[in-house]
Amino acid sequence: MSSGTERVLVRLVGADAEATIRTAQELSGRVGGWVIGMDLLLDCGPILVGALCALGKPILVDLSLLARPSVVARAVARMGKLGARWVSVSGMGGRRAVEAAVDAGGHFPDTEVTVSASPAGWLGEDELRGLGIRDTPGQQVSRITKLALRCAADGIVFPARELGVAVQASGKSARLSRIAEAPDRLSSWGNMAEMADILAGGAHWVIARERTVIGSDL
Repeated sequence: MSSGTERVLVRLVGADAEATIRTAQELSGRVGGWVIGMDLLLDCGPILVGALCALGKPILVDLSLLARPSVVARAVARMGKLGARWVSVSGMGGRRAVEAAVDAGGHFPDTEVTVSASPAGWLGEDELRGLGIRDTPGQQVSRITKLALRCAADGIVFPARELGVAVQASGKSARLSRIAEAPDRLSSWGNMAEMADILAGGAHWVIARERTVIGSDL
């Protein structure tokens, strides 16, 4: 495995737990770890996290749809018990939700809480204005990155196109892990040069979609 691919997390998709585990087993020697989103959690249940952790790769569980502090805290605790390396919560849920997540994650020394700025980053300016938000996507990513720092979170998840914003907002903090979501436009993993640029630009990990790695040579 190259030094680049070992820093790549693959977002698994699908609705079948057995098929998802088979895919993870097939790709296990070629990538650094896995991302499980709310779709998989709803379709397959939280136990899938434990099954994938047994494969020995780190897992980021994306809980970015959750916002209520009490719900966030319980969800983070559940993922920590199952062995997730990272649990990502939405920065748009606000300070109280992020603080609740960080507090819950503190009970699990092997689990880190990251704050997701991806929903804010991927929304267009027209969509943000429709929600009453005047800031640009970049300004939203900057605000959420600073929120993550204030709440002592362990990392920030953001669209790769906002890498410069996330790096600038987080400063030289080595503690805040920067996890960039690769552009959806990538049709194959053959464009490793772009991934290498994202990593060299200041991302610590890159999230790729499952379809970008299946059937390609890493």
